[in-house]
Amino acid sequence: MSNNNPINSSSQRPPSLQVNYPPPYKGGAGNGSSPLPHGRGRGWVFFLFLLPLLLLATATELYVRSLPNSYRIKRQMMERMEDSVETIILGNSHAYSGIRPELLPDCAVNLANVSQTLDVDLLLLEHYAPRCPRLRHVLLTLDNSNLFDLPMQQTDEWFRCGYYRRYMHLGPYYRPRYWLELFHFQSARGKMEKWLQQRHPDCTPLGWDTDNSLDQRNQEEWNTTQVERVLNRHTCSVWEQAFENQRILLRIADYCRDHRLQLTLIAPPVYPAYSQGIPPRQRDFIDQSRRLCIERTRARLLDFELDSAYLDDDFFDPDHLTHEGAAKFTLQLADSLSTSDSLAASDNNS
Repeated sequence: MSNNNPINSSSQRPPSLQVNYPPPYKGGAGNGSSPLPHGRGRGWVFFLFLLPLLLLATATELYVRSLPNSYRIKRQMMERMEDSVETIILGNSHAYSGIRPELLPDCAVNLANVSQTLDVDLLLLEHYAPRCPRLRHVLLTLDNSNLFDLPMQQTDEWFRCGYYRRYMHLGPYYRPRYWLELFHFQSARGKMEKWLQQRHPDCTPLGWDTDNSLDQRNQEEWNTTQVERVLNRHTCSVWEQAFENQRILLRIADYCRDHRLQLTLIAPPVYPAYSQGIPPRQRDFIDQSRRLCIERTRARLLDFELDSAYLDDDFFDPDHLTHEGAAKFTLQLADSLSTSDSLAASDNNS
């Protein structure tokens, strides 16, 4: 028998009249709140996880940048003294730690720095020389340590390119890896540790290196195993680059000649075992480069490489001087410069 009661006929409704209700939401806090899309929820969790790390990294980057460093000090030095500078010192760490500008007779500043290559020396010269109306002398260390350098960008010290861009506002160093201190964490950590331990800037207000004191020297290795390591580091690996460095040297000499600046090439003292270990081909190339420079532009050469006046306590390592050695060398250099100037003046008057 059929059932004609409309109340009990819902199961027999036509499909077009049936309504499908969604299941009740069981997530959230049980209060009926709307769910977040699955991917967006994970994104917020990831962001909240990264936020403290980003804040820590930002604070560390700003802290490292705030520490005194030789690059910022040298830029500020030039901004302060450009109207009075008469002598600019260029070169790598041999000049940075070996020539004390306050002991030279003229108003001198030291623009040399660690691992500074000849192309950077040229960059500094072309940038600062036009700003120094009283500039007369350019001192450039040229020896086995910098004539065979690869471009800084291609070495383990590539991070220094960022220092020139960041703190001296110089150089074509725009690649992203030069943007942040923390992109070379080992260097950034070293800066922080050094500042926390010593609490003094990398250099004096005139740009001379404050490291390399005798009491910091490795007393056991400085004149034995270190000699071989340093010679290996200064061994020419790409001769095409050596010839390119020679061309850059001649560009420095040409610039000095064209702007009536007296260029003096300097060979600082080194430990005898280091000098004796320089490969003959490199020695010949150094001599040739100096000779080309002198013949082409009337540059001068002051060679102290094998000066017997320098004793063990004058050396920090096989090719760097201690504070006392740097004072001795700078005074000797000042006498030689004065003598050369006097001879040049006599020749001009005769």
